[in-house]
Amino acid sequence: MIPRVNLLSSGMRQYLRQSQLFAQLDDRSLEEIGAAASLKNSAKNELIFYQGDVAYAFFIVATGKVKVFKMSPEGKEQILLIANPGDSFAEAALFSGGRFPASAQALEDSVLIVISRERFVALIEHNPDIAVNLIARLAGLLRKMTSLVEELSLTDVTTRLAHYLADQVDGSPNGPVTIQLEEKKGVLAAQLGTIPETLSRSFARLVREKMIVMEGAEIRILDLQRMRELAGID
Repeated sequence: MIPRVNLLSSGMRQYLRQSQLFAQLDDRSLEEIGAAASLKNSAKNELIFYQGDVAYAFFIVATGKVKVFKMSPEGKEQILLIANPGDSFAEAALFSGGRFPASAQALEDSVLIVISRERFVALIEHNPDIAVNLIARLAGLLRKMTSLVEELSLTDVTTRLAHYLADQVDGSPNGPVTIQLEEKKGVLAAQLGTIPETLSRSFARLVREKMIVMEGAEIRILDLQRMRELAGID
């Protein structure tokens, strides 16, 4: 069952306030953005837009989870981004010639803030705070995409997996640390640019080398330092 959403302006303001893109804006700016926005319920596995569709808006996840992905002519999926509550996606489509460069699909029942392209572009023309936030977000996306291209072209799957697992750990704890896989293996495989069978072999290698112990979705990292060295993290 998709959660019911309070469509009042106070509810919209709350969702906008939790977003990374707009969290630092004042109430007046949030009200302006809210006037250009609407709320959309998306069921699990629903396609939100397809690559090549007219880019009529960009989105913020209020609740749920969304993947942004590309599909090759051979049917291979590459996940570009997993968007969780507070994350925005499809911002680049505002200025990329009017078409979505990738597709987006709900990974679970989700509520999305849909912000009109035309009305948002008009807003940033006279609100420098919104423009600065958007530039910072686009710069962050550019760094993430550059890192993704480097990983896919220069590293093997086990190295990518080690990098992903190491990134799930906060700080530099002493001794083993336990993490919970947030994504199903099929989704994680597509995120790492591989297939589930190859991903399973990479997990098995890390187990054999005594870097991790697995029990379902729970992973105990036994040697975080070795994991980071394998991943090339300083």
